[in-house]
Amino acid sequence: MLDENAKPGINRYSRLLIAIMGCGLMSVASLSAFALFHHMDILTFIASLNTKQVTVAQLQQGKLKPVILIDVRSPEEYAEDRIGESPLVPIIDIEMGFGVKQIQSIVKARVKSDRTQPIIVLYCARGGRSVKAYKELEKVARSSQESAGNETNKIKDISLNVVVLSGGIKAWRQAVPAPKDAQILAPITFRSSIKSPSVTLLSE
Repeated sequence: MLDENAKPGINRYSRLLIAIMGCGLMSVASLSAFALFHHMDILTFIASLNTKQVTVAQLQQGKLKPVILIDVRSPEEYAEDRIGESPLVPIIDIEMGFGVKQIQSIVKARVKSDRTQPIIVLYCARGGRSVKAYKELEKVARSSQESAGNETNKIKDISLNVVVLSGGIKAWRQAVPAPKDAQILAPITFRSSIKSPSVTLLSE
């Protein structure tokens, strides 16, 4: 039988435990609500908190340049609508590894090694798949840095210049109708940053 003096202490600890559990459940519920609002699962939403992102407004204002937009959605979605002439590199390809090489090829085709590397802007429908693609590139970059010898690995450069378009193409289309894409992208996309045959890049 419990000592009468011990009961208040046990009740106090029980209340504290219930309060802690209640806070934990509220935190999980809040995370779930935020994830749902952003159309992501909880793990992707948590990952997005440590992901470099750019808003549509920042792109429109020329806060980042030169940029190359890359669509990580499915070919079917890409056929329906895309931002300007952005190339398609589906998330499934990136997760399997060869999509990373596709991104490297896209960058190499547009810039020489002695010039400023463009900023890769990944986008999907709302942001979830872009965050996953960003994390995959980050993972490859880490392993490349660890295994790199004297030769610089290009994925290292890419990973340092990758951001996610916050809200994806849905947010873009709310602000920019399709016919205006070229006009908005012209001052910030990589090819449009080239002023003359001498290839002078606009500063960031």
